[in-house]
Amino acid sequence: MHYLVTCGVAASDLPAGCRVVADGETIAFEQPWDFGPTVIARVEDGADLAALAGRAGIVAIQVEGAAEPDGGQAFAIGAHIMRDPEGFRPYAEGVPRVIRHYGCNYLARGGRVTVLAGGFAPTRVVLMQFPDAATVASFYFSDGYAPLLPIRLATTEPRFVLMARSGRIPEDVGTGIAARLAKI
Repeated sequence: MHYLVTCGVAASDLPAGCRVVADGETIAFEQPWDFGPTVIARVEDGADLAALAGRAGIVAIQVEGAAEPDGGQAFAIGAHIMRDPEGFRPYAEGVPRVIRHYGCNYLARGGRVTVLAGGFAPTRVVLMQFPDAATVASFYFSDGYAPLLPIRLATTEPRFVLMARSGRIPEDVGTGIAARLAKI
């Protein structure tokens, strides 16, 4: 099982064998996510992703999956370039204890990553599904996550992106996230 994270490719232009899981609005919590509109797709066995390989102006990353999507309406993409894998270990070990209280379904968590197109080449991609966008924000800004976040920020070139399953992220959630990030 694999997932595809693409930016700059319309859902309708994905190769055969790709089933769209999410294509809604995104909000970056850390470094900019300025790769264009994002789509997460479940890749069926035998899907031909060669059409994406080397295409200019897009980002296409395939990651090994761990679970099927459920009914959650929001996703978080953690896409990191690892700088200190050993230093990252306490983060990876500590997050599951915190995140389980937020209804997270790990679609992919640290499996093999294949960069198909684009200049962004993360070495670790985690795809998480949550009940809703407010729950993603609650997790990220929680007291339980607070001691772990500095570890991830120090040991990776981090990207953390909230993504709606479809459509827009509720305005009150987006405004709340912007206000909290401005204080960091």
